Amino acid sequence: MNTPDVTPGDSGFSVERGPDARERILSAAESLFAVRGFEGVSTTQIAKVAGITQPLIHYHFKNKEALWKATISRLFSRLSEEFAAEVKTLPQKDDRRYLIEMIRSYVSFVARYPQYGQFIMREGVQESPRLQWMVDEWLKPMLNQFHVIYEKGIAEGWMKDIPFPQLIMLLTASASQFFSMAPLVKALYGVDASCPEQILAHSDAVVEVAVNAVLKESTAQSEIAAV
Repeated sequence: MNTPDVTPGDSGFSVERGPDARERILSAAESLFAVRGFEGVSTTQIAKVAGITQPLIHYHFKNKEALWKATISRLFSRLSEEFAAEVKTLPQKDDRRYLIEMIRSYVSFVARYPQYGQFIMREGVQESPRLQWMVDEWLKPMLNQFHVIYEKGIAEGWMKDIPFPQLIMLLTASASQFFSMAPLVKALYGVDASCPEQILAHSDAVVEVAVNAVLKESTAQSEIAAV
């Protein structure tokens, strides 16, 4: 039977240093940073939600910024790993179908992890070293794969020549905000964004809007019929 790695603290309590404690800290930090932002969260609050003592946070992470970066990396790594596993099954020889299924996979992820969109909205409203780190470390590399399809689609004539920044904001916002702003959705329409029926309905809606917005008319009609 495995036992946690513990070290007696100065005040007499035992400080758990095993991986379970680190995961509890990251989960608590993720939930708080996503809703309140970096400046609105203290390590004391994170420790309370995680059910651990504050010194344990500083054992695992150098400071609050290091914890924030670890939280972002954990969330984005999850997206990268799950997306990579899903795209292996997609029809990569058919770029149009591949694009549509990429969008559907993205909707599925942000439905399960609404804090992903919340993080981007929180950090994206003002310039900061944290935002630049997130962009350089995670967002730009993740967009490269989509940019290849974008350029190929325009060159081959089946994708509309929409500027790439506007296209990305259109697709990501329409996919994620329904889930990241679930309380607003519930207040406005009385629906639970996290229920399976709403996730499927939103996925279908985003795909249809995306197809009509991105693909040229003849291509869009055939792809909608195939969805």
